[in-house]
Amino acid sequence: MSYDALFSPIKLRGLELKNRVVLPGMNTKMAKNKHDVAEDLTGYHGAIAAGGCGLNIVEIATICPECHAYLYLGLYNEHHRDELKKIVDAIHENGGKAAVQIWHGGFVPQEFFDKTNKLETPDNLTVERIHEIIKQYGQAAKFAVEAGFDALEFHGAHTYLPHEFMNPSLNQRTDEYGNQSLENRCRFSLEVIREMRANMPDDMPLIMRIDAIDEMLPKVTTVEETIQFINWAEEAGVDAMDLSRGNARSLATVYEVPPYNLEPGFNMDNIAAIKKGIHIPVIGVGRVNMPGLADELIREGKIDMIAVGRGQLADPQWCNKAKEGREEDIRRCIGCTEGCYDKVIDPNAKHITCTRNPMLCLEYKGLPKAETPKNVMVIGGGIGGLVTAEFLKARGHNPTIYEAAENPGGRFVLAGKAPKKQEFAAAVEWEIEQCRKKGIEIKTGTKVTPELIEEVKPDHVIIATGSEYVKPDIPGIDGADVVSAEDILTDKAEAKGEVLILGGGLIGCETAQYLINKGVKDVRIMDKKRVGNKMGMLRTMFLDIEYPGKTIQKSNRSNITSIGDHEITYKFTDKFKKTSEKTRHFDTLVISVGTTSRKTEDLKAKCEELGIAYDVIGDAKKVGMGIDATADAYAVGMSV
Repeated sequence: MSYDALFSPIKLRGLELKNRVVLPGMNTKMAKNKHDVAEDLTGYHGAIAAGGCGLNIVEIATICPECHAYLYLGLYNEHHRDELKKIVDAIHENGGKAAVQIWHGGFVPQEFFDKTNKLETPDNLTVERIHEIIKQYGQAAKFAVEAGFDALEFHGAHTYLPHEFMNPSLNQRTDEYGNQSLENRCRFSLEVIREMRANMPDDMPLIMRIDAIDEMLPKVTTVEETIQFINWAEEAGVDAMDLSRGNARSLATVYEVPPYNLEPGFNMDNIAAIKKGIHIPVIGVGRVNMPGLADELIREGKIDMIAVGRGQLADPQWCNKAKEGREEDIRRCIGCTEGCYDKVIDPNAKHITCTRNPMLCLEYKGLPKAETPKNVMVIGGGIGGLVTAEFLKARGHNPTIYEAAENPGGRFVLAGKAPKKQEFAAAVEWEIEQCRKKGIEIKTGTKVTPELIEEVKPDHVIIATGSEYVKPDIPGIDGADVVSAEDILTDKAEAKGEVLILGGGLIGCETAQYLINKGVKDVRIMDKKRVGNKMGMLRTMFLDIEYPGKTIQKSNRSNITSIGDHEITYKFTDKFKKTSEKTRHFDTLVISVGTTSRKTEDLKAKCEELGIAYDVIGDAKKVGMGIDATADAYAVGMSV
């Protein structure tokens, strides 16, 4: 299919872009020691530029030491300039154009501060310091120009400092930068724009990122005020508006890195409403991860360009595949946010990653061909086994997948049963089809035994047998109307009346959502820790957004000790750590306390007996998330 609108050129001031696709600035955590750029970050940008992207916007670069927390790039000295030039060169060498987000985070980066940082917000800045910050934006622009960037982006969204000045509830000043009028609230941003423009060549475009809608705060900037600001910003020197959504002071955080709960294109009506009142091009932002929708939005005039962020994280060849008519070969983002957001806030994660693309941020390593091709037995056709086989095949090995069930797919198929998670099932179906396209044989209905390993005599074995439901050791667990979450999601069991769900992890919460959507009205989740644990922050927040109040009732710190005749006994620990014993009635009790790794000792023992090298991956090694299984798949696929 042709996407002529999406792949038509566009000119911003003196810069012509070959298509309308933009890689937005996204935190990768690949900044080294706050000040350095290594081959992982240049490889990441080079791969996406080589994939056909029209404009790579390099993630936020801080303008001063005060807000320069450890996971951000810097742009306030000559060393930063020279380091960022490495990224520019990588993008240019691969046929792309480069921009950089110039940024002061206000209160937002405080979570990542060290002793060298200082919190700066509208309420604690002197006028003299405001003027100094404005000059620092200009100095950062000058360094960016010297680094060779083709365009600059002034980041004014997501409750960063410019947004804090513009929002009437976050800005409590009473001077010329205060909230007494729209002009005052906009003054800081407009002065920054003029200062940046003064440090840029006349033919270089300046883009600005703001929120298309200001929301979930005590007071907000209205759509009419946003349109007025954009028109003022155009007069000050802005050439295009990058219209995002979300803030870090409310549940609207979910719109910054939208999970699967939000439909593709969820923000486009907000953007279209603004576009009617302004004169400069707009970049649309809002979980558009497939080219058909992107092309349609541009043809309909709702947007001029499209930010494809996580779509290109999942598949850096997104643009090339779309332009070549190979849309069905695009590895599609599923909106799990496990790698692109959860890893950002995880202090133990070295960089972001992706459930669908475990090579993300490791592109510089390539896929070296195996010195000695091997026949590899992959035991298990779930997401981990499938992805492992693809990496092995790409490196020249000959993998064969053995799946005990009649159909491959594993627990990703079950995940696709939950509300709004159909993309998970589609993802594993895509992996199955890709394996078949690559000539990887999938033997279904074939349970691997030690005898089969001895018969086949592979050169290497990958054990990816996954996990299975575990029945907890609770007195009365075999009583009437006690069922598993897996049986509910596969419609093998029915829940009725007053439903209690034991286990508030991912599966327990999704089972509750599934039942509510089927019309069950009385659902309570009970967990000995916290309902929503292991879901990831954004998806947990959606429990409150989509199922507010008592739609799904939650009992935290509630440990079930026994099950009677349609009644449970549990220990409840209050916020003062005082524990008491309670009882609660149920009509259906759903058990969702997790899964356990399938037993594989006999398979490993046979491999050791025969001298066959083996690896255990995914849930078969340790029960985790899909992102853990595909990370293992990549690691093993590279090591065999």
